[in-house]
Amino acid sequence: MAIEIDMGIFDRLLRIQKERKKHMDELSISLGVDISFSDEEVMKFAMEEYEKHVKNEINKEVQKWMKSLYS
Repeated sequence: MAIEIDMGIFDRLLRIQKERKKHMDELSISLGVDISFSDEEVMKFAMEEYEKHVKNEINKEVQKWMKSLYS
């Protein structure tokens, strides 16, 4: 059993966050109040989502390992 690091997933999450930033920029212009995200925040949010994904994958692998160990 192995955990694969798929950077394609990170790229997809980063694109989602960039799209979110774009919409927040547009909303900021419409409202006249700056509620947009910085580039650093966009990267931070994408990294947090990727971290959740990796932790979930690790948990799945540990569960499989534990089940196979006791069966």
